[in-house]
Amino acid sequence: MDIQNIISKITSLKKTLKDSVVIPAHHYIKSDIIAQADIVGDSYKLAKDCSKTHADFILFCGVKFMAEGARLLAKPNQKVLMPTLLAGCPLAEMIDESTACEAYKLISSLCAYEVAPVVYVNSNVALKGFCGKHNGAICTSSNAGKIINTYLNQGKAVFFSPDYNLGINSARILQIPENQIVIVKKDLSLLCKGSIKNARIFLWDGCCYVHKKFTVEHIRKLREQYPNIQIIVHPECDEEVVLQSDFVGSTQTILNTIKDAPEGSIWGVGTEYHFVERMAQNFSNKTILPLKISCCEDMGRITFQNVYESLQSIVQYPEKNRLLYEVTVPIEYYTNAKKAMHNMLSIVEDNK
Repeated sequence: MDIQNIISKITSLKKTLKDSVVIPAHHYIKSDIIAQADIVGDSYKLAKDCSKTHADFILFCGVKFMAEGARLLAKPNQKVLMPTLLAGCPLAEMIDESTACEAYKLISSLCAYEVAPVVYVNSNVALKGFCGKHNGAICTSSNAGKIINTYLNQGKAVFFSPDYNLGINSARILQIPENQIVIVKKDLSLLCKGSIKNARIFLWDGCCYVHKKFTVEHIRKLREQYPNIQIIVHPECDEEVVLQSDFVGSTQTILNTIKDAPEGSIWGVGTEYHFVERMAQNFSNKTILPLKISCCEDMGRITFQNVYESLQSIVQYPEKNRLLYEVTVPIEYYTNAKKAMHNMLSIVEDNK
């Protein structure tokens, strides 16, 4: 089946399903899939918007942890699907529940403060469950600093996982002293320039491969070529890259900043390439360049074909009682993971 034929069939199926299905899509999904979406945003926007929809079916075009988040916030009668279960996230697999529990126990035994876990939304549902079990909160790249600071202001220390870069960049913005920052390595060794007992933030040593590819050298070359360029990067980038940039922010912040920038301005962007490419097309009165072409391979697993197959399974659901591919959350994680998600929403909404 050729692409135009598939698009036509997708359009037809959406008309048949009407308001019974909603299609959220993350900014990193390819532009042709984005065109079929009802909601487009970063992790935080999608989490909020999915929690408000009344559609019977949520067909989530993103990676698995995002669809799991939608399942946590969905109503009991709603079904959450993904076009393919192969769209995972290597960052989300960089720490599991068992290791997190071990690390948390070790940190709590050495630190003078009560320790609150803060888990980046780019994590599996078991880790989110661990977070809720210990009265912590999920965070996104747009609100990590606010979440961390809330617990610090309560006199607690924070165990942040799984992305080190988001953690250290948030710690710098919050001006946490160097001697109060601890790196937690995968073998559970702790690296600290001060006293672990008095540390305020413990950072798991994980990373996003998409954002690790950007370097200071990429910034230098763009500045040489375009003296008036402004550099904006995602906080999952290395600290040195963030320090050499003019702006740092979540995916949505990057979008809003460039959208509101003056006509003719020049931007170098350090985040997922398909998103950068789409901004360059949508804001053609500005020059928008990637620091380097770096794509999320897992987001690329969402295709027209599997979107079509998922919609078809929804249409056939009353007859066949089978969906491709329904996302469920194991009962042993559901309550605590949902609690951690709601803790995030409560902190962010209450502190607006």
